Amino acid sequence: MRPLPRPADRTVADVSLPAASPRPPHLASSLELNRRSTPRSTPKRRGGKRALILEDDFGERSPSPDFPGEEHDVFVDAFDTIDDDEGLRTPRASTNSGMALSPVFEAMENSPFHDLSPQEQVSRVESEGGIPFELCRQSWTQEVHSRRIAELLNATKERVAREKNVDRAATYAARRRMSIDAEDPPEMSLYDQAKGVVGRMQLGQDITKFELPATFLTPFSAIQASEDVLTIIAGTERCDEDWKAMSDVRLDCETRFLNVLRLFLDMESLRCEEGTGGGTKSAFAMPPMKKPINSVLGETHRTRVGDVEMVAEQVSHHPPITCWEVEHKLAGLRITGNLSPKPIFHGTSVQVALRGTLLFEFPETGEAYVASIPDLYIRFFGMGGGYNENVGRVRFERVSGGRTGDNTRLWADLHFKARGSAGWKSKAHRMDATVYRDTNVASRALAPSTSGGGVGLGYGFLENFSEKTDAAFRAAKASSPKWCAKNYAGAHGAGVEVVATLKGHYNTHILDLRTSEVFWKAAKRKPKNPVAATVPIDLETESHLVWGDLIRAITREDWKKANAAKKRVETAQRSLMKEIKEGRKQWVPRLFARQQKTDLGLVRGMYTLRPNVREDPPECDRDWHEHIGKAVFEDL
Repeated sequence: MRPLPRPADRTVADVSLPAASPRPPHLASSLELNRRSTPRSTPKRRGGKRALILEDDFGERSPSPDFPGEEHDVFVDAFDTIDDDEGLRTPRASTNSGMALSPVFEAMENSPFHDLSPQEQVSRVESEGGIPFELCRQSWTQEVHSRRIAELLNATKERVAREKNVDRAATYAARRRMSIDAEDPPEMSLYDQAKGVVGRMQLGQDITKFELPATFLTPFSAIQASEDVLTIIAGTERCDEDWKAMSDVRLDCETRFLNVLRLFLDMESLRCEEGTGGGTKSAFAMPPMKKPINSVLGETHRTRVGDVEMVAEQVSHHPPITCWEVEHKLAGLRITGNLSPKPIFHGTSVQVALRGTLLFEFPETGEAYVASIPDLYIRFFGMGGGYNENVGRVRFERVSGGRTGDNTRLWADLHFKARGSAGWKSKAHRMDATVYRDTNVASRALAPSTSGGGVGLGYGFLENFSEKTDAAFRAAKASSPKWCAKNYAGAHGAGVEVVATLKGHYNTHILDLRTSEVFWKAAKRKPKNPVAATVPIDLETESHLVWGDLIRAITREDWKKANAAKKRVETAQRSLMKEIKEGRKQWVPRLFARQQKTDLGLVRGMYTLRPNVREDPPECDRDWHEHIGKAVFEDL
């Protein structure tokens, strides 16, 4: 190979570059983006001579330090040149500090969302029918959904960067250079991390107040797990007649009550780890030693499946309260959920006290039902292996007769049984229940009688969300029938009759012991999963975007980036919570509010969806944007 002449004697003709090869597509797009976004300025060179471009071990190009008169702190790209006065093609200066642009920036060039306003971006997504994914499967593993979420996340980051006057490309290059120079600490094995975490926990400790590393998190947040109810409503075989039978006034109130109770059992059966006898299975199953991401205050989520839509919001951080409402237009049904999970550590297991209340409403008839929710028991080790199951006492109750004219008081007490300390599978998913009817006219006077026809007390809400010191609560508690899942003579006094005595397994079938007939059978999964769509309320508070970087890092097992993304959101939330705690900010949930169901007595204290939220959702809270949005939507 011919040796290069000395720098003083070199001319442009003497500088030879490697054999020409096609420009890589990613380099072409990044250079085109660079030409459009940065001023075109060329450093002065002596005699219009061309710089010799060298490349280091990291693929970083830079001018040769042997070339006199060159500004060595400016990165020069050999492919990016302009014509000078002498007809020579001189390399153009670049502002990306010697680092190749991230593929994220390259994708911005063809993104349809890059130059749209936030309102236009949401309208664009809605006009396209949302971000599609296959229901009953993990959306974060589906390429179409993940790619579009990444595109929206990038557009939101770009908008926030422009608002903060931040050069994303320059910031990315600086961070990457620092990551190259810095030495990563040795990673701990999952066993060592688990040993360290468990060693700091105490029996009976509330895990929500315990900070866990990202390796113990699932790639979904608690608010996203609410989509499970859509798996039952839209992902199982249930004909139109079955839906209408829940509110058909031609049927007696007991039949309607039992039909809604069967739907409730379908919803609870989905939590069986191995799935139900009908083939349905939750897409949000939790592996051992894992927990969902704690939803941030103000986080929202909206999903549509045909004419079924779910809207959710995190209305409180301490205690954590997740609210959601599912509207099924064809069935004329609305289901509202208020959940306040409290995971308790028990050494080899965790019991998640869901402390939840479900409200089933039929607007056409005005009837309403309330149910509490069993706890979720997660066993890490045992003779039968690790498993998840429902445990606890539940009451399902008719709280309003609405406009039906029938105020008969009906309720069912259910007992979801644990397997026991051995954890044998033969004792899994057992349930006992008794359905009662109160024929006492006098007892109805104790109910929250209103123009809506209230007949029940809302046992689930009383247990989980009422003020225990309130006089109304104490009076209602005293008049509420004693919980009793196993019928025995005189359990509730004269006038209380037993409608059905149930026993079986809530993952396969349940029998009515009074008739020896099958009362409930697990709903069959549809042959083909329906197509659902994520339809963001906005492009800041949407759960998939708030936790976009963390979910992506967890799925790729990039724990360094995952912990950084997790810490970034948690730090931002602490900043907002400090403003609220010190009285400088009063937090009001955007989508849900209390005291709206005035016809349901004490149950009116539940969080329910505000009017017209689905058609015209309110804008994102400005303080949320300042404290959380601006901090979360930055490049890692």
